[in-house]
Amino acid sequence: MKPIVTWVVVANTRAARVYAHLGPGKGLAAVNDQNWRAPEVSMPRDKAGVGHSISGPAVSAVSQTDPQELADTRFAKRIAEDLAKARHGKTFDRLILISGPHMMGLLRAHLDGSLSAVLIGEIPKDLSAQPLREIESQLGALLAV
Repeated sequence: MKPIVTWVVVANTRAARVYAHLGPGKGLAAVNDQNWRAPEVSMPRDKAGVGHSISGPAVSAVSQTDPQELADTRFAKRIAEDLAKARHGKTFDRLILISGPHMMGLLRAHLDGSLSAVLIGEIPKDLSAQPLREIESQLGALLAV
């Protein structure tokens, strides 16, 4: 009988990694080819300005987007796309997300239907700097680690 493979994604806005759970009592094992690093973001030096129109009393302004927020969104999208490819390849059966609230929201926004269908739980905590034992202890309500 084929084991039910659960992938546990531990992420923050700078890095993400995947651990596999193959059944009760087997713990978590790192999935070596499923690690991501966010690219460095260059922050603008100046704020957007306001200019006066040469044709009259009108004022124009340049809106500025937050480069860090854009980078975080792109990073979450890349993770979700790679997870979707792995899911379509039947690499895993179930999914658990662990990340801080900000990154959790970004990941949720980019999950496609196939990932949402296999998502069995979320832990809205940033455990990315924690040892594997701590991550396993947090999974008690979702998995028999």
